[in-house]
Amino acid sequence: MAGIGFALRSHLRKETYVEMLGAYVVAGVIGSGPWLVSIGSMLFIGVLSRATRGDEQVATQFLATVTHLMAASLIVSGAFQLVFVRFIADRIFEKDDRAVTPNLLGALLLMTLAAGLLGVFGASTFATDYPLRVILVLAFATLCDVWLLSVLLSGLKAYRSVLFVFGIGYGVCVVLSLILASYGLRGYVASFFAAHAVMLVTMLVLVMKRYPSDRPMAFDFLDRKRIFPDLALTGFFFNIAVWVDKFVFWENPVTSERLIGPIRYSVVYDVPVSIAYLSVVPGMAVFFVRIETDFAEAYERFFGAIREGKPLGQLRRLRNELIASARAGIYDIFCIQGLAAAALLLAAPRVLTLFRIPTFYSYLFKIDVIAVGFQVVVLGLCTIMFYLDYRRLVLGLCGFFAATNLALSVASQWLGPRFYGFGFAAAAGITSLIGVAMLSTKLDRLEYETFMR
Repeated sequence: MAGIGFALRSHLRKETYVEMLGAYVVAGVIGSGPWLVSIGSMLFIGVLSRATRGDEQVATQFLATVTHLMAASLIVSGAFQLVFVRFIADRIFEKDDRAVTPNLLGALLLMTLAAGLLGVFGASTFATDYPLRVILVLAFATLCDVWLLSVLLSGLKAYRSVLFVFGIGYGVCVVLSLILASYGLRGYVASFFAAHAVMLVTMLVLVMKRYPSDRPMAFDFLDRKRIFPDLALTGFFFNIAVWVDKFVFWENPVTSERLIGPIRYSVVYDVPVSIAYLSVVPGMAVFFVRIETDFAEAYERFFGAIREGKPLGQLRRLRNELIASARAGIYDIFCIQGLAAAALLLAAPRVLTLFRIPTFYSYLFKIDVIAVGFQVVVLGLCTIMFYLDYRRLVLGLCGFFAATNLALSVASQWLGPRFYGFGFAAAAGITSLIGVAMLSTKLDRLEYETFMR
């Protein structure tokens, strides 16, 4: 394993506390860096708009528009990301590297066409502001392509490249927003689109350099024998699960207000949940160290030994190491994310003051911190089950998460403001507990199911 895996293992082998801390810091930055860079840049541009134009409405419209673009693009592209990444992973496993770039170009073409059509339909609701319509369609299609490429590079363990590209892209976004500030909302959204266009081209070049090919554009990934429909549903439901509570609050006139076109903004919900996502950094650090390195290594040793026909005693020893690594990874995510959540709960008033957020958001902020912590655990569980090829279990877990989050978020609105946020938190908590039980059962039967399947 290359990239971050090698770097982290190098740190961990030295076994000093300072070097281990360094490994976790690197993992946390790489794991949550793209999100931190993007949300930080958007908040900076929002503050810039208020400072330079004195226009609170434009700043709010921009942040809400970007949030809706990200949510919609993640949901739309989510149905395709895992299917395509699995196809590429299988080709690389078969040593057919020359199939990567041609099929990537074909996938990007289909994604751009589908996103473009959906974008045109969505942008048609923006009254008569035609320039803004065009920019929104371009931004939406580009975002869908960027998510596909970033997931592909992450699947290839090129985490540093993803972080570098996001840093460059959002740096461009901030610079262009300064230049185009006089154009108001159009200028800010245009800078957002241009930044993601830069990211798209950069990531495409990185993949093409890594997997050069003289083949023409290909659509082999559409072959029925190579498609896993459950992966498409999993990607779709997972992103729905993450965003559905936000849509519930956006669509309720009591908890939101209309800004521009169909875009709504929930003053009571959007701000605290966005800041709460800062707490994912410790959990993502543990996720990368324990799951993407330690567990991945144990997985490779165990299944490599099976393919090589190693003795039964060695297989049992490697199986025990794999199970221990999986359980230690989930346990550590629970512990570290729990500590991070506890620290933020204690420091909630100061955190809100730092971001100049009114203290009446404190209650909902605390609930959202707990919810985000459980979401990190769900991500870790899904990743381990994907490694073990329990695709249908992951699909069921993500479907349950989405349905539960929707139902409980709606119920929380019926119960009143005191229960806002509990829907997301309860859904994520219940899903993580069910996931732990499912994974534990499968690990206990790992040897049997591995050979019987």
